Amino acid sequence: MSKLIPSKKFLEDIEVFRTNQVLRKKIANALNLLEKNPLHPGLNLERIVNDPTAWSVRVDRRYRISFDLANILPSGSPDWSADVLLLRVLDHDDLYKHPR
Repeated sequence: MSKLIPSKKFLEDIEVFRTNQVLRKKIANALNLLEKNPLHPGLNLERIVNDPTAWSVRVDRRYRISFDLANILPSGSPDWSADVLLLRVLDHDDLYKHPR
């Protein structure tokens, strides 16, 4: 199981949703799945094309979470058992423009 490590920007993004309990619950569900099984099909895992190490997972139809893995295997493949650095929680289009 991976350890989730939030970045400063991730915490700032989460604060924006403080009053939106429905979205906070969706974010918590996505983080729970990411921690237990980053390859879970419900996360809709995607590589962020304009950032060589960032990935994203779905919160809902509008929002996504971007993250980096703490370790890449010697083969260049991601180490899905490594710790996860949470980067941002943003609207889909904004996240793909600014994943960090």
